[in-house]
Amino acid sequence: MTTKKLTKLLALYLPYILLGLVATNFGEAWRLAEGKELGDKIMSMMGTVPLAFANPLPSLHPLDILVGLCCGAGLRLAVYLRGKNAKKYRHGMEYGSARWSA
Repeated sequence: MTTKKLTKLLALYLPYILLGLVATNFGEAWRLAEGKELGDKIMSMMGTVPLAFANPLPSLHPLDILVGLCCGAGLRLAVYLRGKNAKKYRHGMEYGSARWSA
């Protein structure tokens, strides 16, 4: 792989990688939160988010990395689906004068 292709690929996927690294801190906050039920866990997580983001480095716990991968892949999927449908203004209909011909 040439340097030019590698640079282009890195520039394309850099936002998703950075979002995934930041999202590992949310996984850490979820893991550190106390509570067994969902409501208790979410309320406790509000207090652990500042603790998780106190260290700017991403967490290397497997659960946190999984959360980061899911967030990065989810954003990439959303951008892909949005771009795929961007040029289809009228779904399932013909464009131009071919529709009016006899």
